Amino acid sequence: MTQRLLRYLSGTIGLLFVLIGVSLLLAPGRQSALFAIMPSGPAGLSTVRADLAGLFLSMGAFALVGAVIASDAVLMVPAAFLGIIAAGRLVNLIADGLSPDAMRSLTVEVVAIGVLALTVMNLRRTRGAKTRGLLLVPLALLVLLGVALLFQRPLGMALMRRTIDTAMSNQLVASLPDGLHAAICGAGSPMPDATRSGPCIAVIAGRHVFVVDAGEGGPRTLALMGVQPARIDGVLLTHFHSDHIGGLGELLLQRWATGSHTDQTPVYGPQGVELVVQGFNLAYTLDKGYRIAHHGEQTVPPSGSGGVARPFTVAPDSDASIVVLRQDGLTITAIPVNHKPVFPAVAYRFDYGGRSLVISGDTAASPVLAAAAKGADVLLHEGLQVTMVAEMQKAAVRNGRAPMATITADIPSYHTTPEDAAKVAAEAGVRELVFYHTIPPLPMSYLNAVFLGDAARFYKGPISVSTDGLLLSLPSGSTSIGRRNLL
Repeated sequence: MTQRLLRYLSGTIGLLFVLIGVSLLLAPGRQSALFAIMPSGPAGLSTVRADLAGLFLSMGAFALVGAVIASDAVLMVPAAFLGIIAAGRLVNLIADGLSPDAMRSLTVEVVAIGVLALTVMNLRRTRGAKTRGLLLVPLALLVLLGVALLFQRPLGMALMRRTIDTAMSNQLVASLPDGLHAAICGAGSPMPDATRSGPCIAVIAGRHVFVVDAGEGGPRTLALMGVQPARIDGVLLTHFHSDHIGGLGELLLQRWATGSHTDQTPVYGPQGVELVVQGFNLAYTLDKGYRIAHHGEQTVPPSGSGGVARPFTVAPDSDASIVVLRQDGLTITAIPVNHKPVFPAVAYRFDYGGRSLVISGDTAASPVLAAAAKGADVLLHEGLQVTMVAEMQKAAVRNGRAPMATITADIPSYHTTPEDAAKVAAEAGVRELVFYHTIPPLPMSYLNAVFLGDAARFYKGPISVSTDGLLLSLPSGSTSIGRRNLL
């Protein structure tokens, strides 16, 4: 009688899991809300159908079959899966805490493990097999849960200390070999992108750090990558579109406040940079006063707040490059590019230790850029895929979004397609082509092939599409190009 009841309960658990799996398969958007999951587009729905539904269907099938044929071995499978899931919830409890919904889920999982374990024990006892230890897993989970709840504050504080120490000791610049390195702190465009901040690339040459453009979110991403704002020697702006300067105020503030700098941050750019820097300095005037009053002049010296403009002049219709800076073996060169009606606009080339990289900024396909990038190791180029943007334009028209329809119809004229960027890379003879400032946003890497289009027809070297966190390393005295993700 006991065995029959336990098998019935195990079968009921299996049936429940199968029903949950089927509901996730048929209505992933609605049912996933029960698990506090918000699928992002078709890829998210696919994940719910494939991964989450598959997990429940598998556990349910094993529990049902095990209960029907009275197989302890088969019933151990869903019990093991549930044990792993419950352990994950305990880890989350320690790391982030558990909501009431999550606590209810954990309780259900522990009860289900107990029922399955009791059924397995009963089946094994019937045929004379050993049962010792089968209840240890649910009991251990309950003990761990109790410990985690009882000591949540001290355990949480210990975890917090470790997290803070890790963040404070993360000094990327000091750990890198001598050479040129590009830390992509913003690979996106003005369009919202979950994996990309606004345009922002930190170039590390030896122990000097220069940031090219300061898109919104870029400064925070840079710090997460381990490039401390206090290490920044200067900022270089390619042009003054909002998505390239939106994070400038935050970057200037972080460099000043975290480094106790007495000198303002140099901000290099073509004519007009003076107005941009003046505007940010004015906007942060009140903030400056608050911080000095709170932290004292020794920590935040008044003279170091904000930026100081370092303009250079780009003549209309001129193709002449301009050397912006020579320092400790580093040469930074500004290259006029065509981003009309935006003027002036420039790309930047960095040469150091026998290595070189070029950052395009925003531009239409440019023979001037191809000539200036001759022989560079890496070309970081913006890219706009017209076929994808055309779909955005059609969708805007269908949905009555007239301003967006006009914008998506206009923007291809002053950006570069991946195919044309590949032609520039081939003409320049660069060793690698990396796209950033990708338009439209690419929420998953599966879309990279669509974005790149036929670029590989025109450039035979390595081509990639970047996301925030990518570090490209060009060590001095070498021809290697290393890459790793720091996020």
